[in-house]
Amino acid sequence: MAGKLARLELDFAPPRRNAPVGWMLLAAGVVIATIAGVQFRSAHAERLASAGALSAASGRFMPLAADASGAGADPRATKAAAIVARDLRVPWAELLSALEAVQAREVALLGVEPSATRHNVRITAEAKNLDAMVGYLEHLRGPAFPEVSLMSHQDEPQTPGDPVRFVVQARWSTQ
Repeated sequence: MAGKLARLELDFAPPRRNAPVGWMLLAAGVVIATIAGVQFRSAHAERLASAGALSAASGRFMPLAADASGAGADPRATKAAAIVARDLRVPWAELLSALEAVQAREVALLGVEPSATRHNVRITAEAKNLDAMVGYLEHLRGPAFPEVSLMSHQDEPQTPGDPVRFVVQARWSTQ
């Protein structure tokens, strides 16, 4: 078998060397991971203990907060809470979108003061002239504002363009 070639072995990977530095880094990583795990368990146990204490404390105060009759509560605070609750039930988004929908190219709104108790809104505005003011009042009256009243108006001669400043009170419908 003189014609047979010898087997050629090619090894492109470098030989593995297990250096002591690698073993030391591995050991340091294991120690650090162990310390982090112990600290995590300690912090988790502390958080659970705090949550239990908070739950116990809130359980002691729950009867005061859950008292719906208002017995022992400050009457002024109860009245203020009722006013806030009533104001929050007002459909403010619909009210403001109804005001924005009014065609008023020659009228500038200066102030809008809604009153939830009376279901009306007081609008302070400025128009270029009396015709623009009257047109605004006509456009404002509709399904959203069935009652519109002009409260006052005055010419502003010291302002450029001689605009008319006016105040309107409109009642909005709750539909």
